Amino acid sequence: MENISIYGSYSESFLPRSGEQFANINGNNNALDPNEFTNLEAGVKWNFTEALSFTAAIFEIEQSSPQVADSDPSTLDVIDSEISGIELQLQGQVTDDWFVSAGFSTLDGEIVDRSGSTGLTPRELPETMFSLWTAYQGTDQFGLGLGLTYQDESFINNSNSAFLPSYTRVDAAAYYDVSDTLRLQVNIENLTDETYFPSSHSTHQATVGAPLNARFTISGRL
Repeated sequence: MENISIYGSYSESFLPRSGEQFANINGNNNALDPNEFTNLEAGVKWNFTEALSFTAAIFEIEQSSPQVADSDPSTLDVIDSEISGIELQLQGQVTDDWFVSAGFSTLDGEIVDRSGSTGLTPRELPETMFSLWTAYQGTDQFGLGLGLTYQDESFINNSNSAFLPSYTRVDAAAYYDVSDTLRLQVNIENLTDETYFPSSHSTHQATVGAPLNARFTISGRL
């Protein structure tokens, strides 16, 4: 159909090891082998109108990569994992003045070895993620935006003994066009001053999300 398209893809990629990963190059860990990724994906795109579209994709990823060892952060383990998931997205103009971008994904994964599944989940793999951004053009000069990001809890390590808690972050924006060539804009991140941990390097090295912060911008052209 003219407004519906489908696709499929298969890819293999390799990423050489670098940096601190060379700290552990013993033969038992195959330490010089690259990260290996195999991706199989299929999806569909449906244009409701010329300005509003919906996309859906289902995928499966197999990955073999060196990661920080849970028992000793100075060394690395070669971890094999299988991850499958679904992604959904709705994006475009609902009306002439109202823009929406919404995304949802659900992931399921397991660590495998030569004997098969270990029953463990790969680190930093949230089961559910959701994002929403909506912008409204109030007048020809003034607009507002509001966004929400949710990430489900995930394990902080491959041994599944600790986890990163789930979080919801709210962002906002506003802009005013002083003229055709001059715009004033403010972007506010983490409007509710949520304490959250978006990622981690190892069990005791979690990244802390930025607190409430704002950025004011003046942009123009001659």
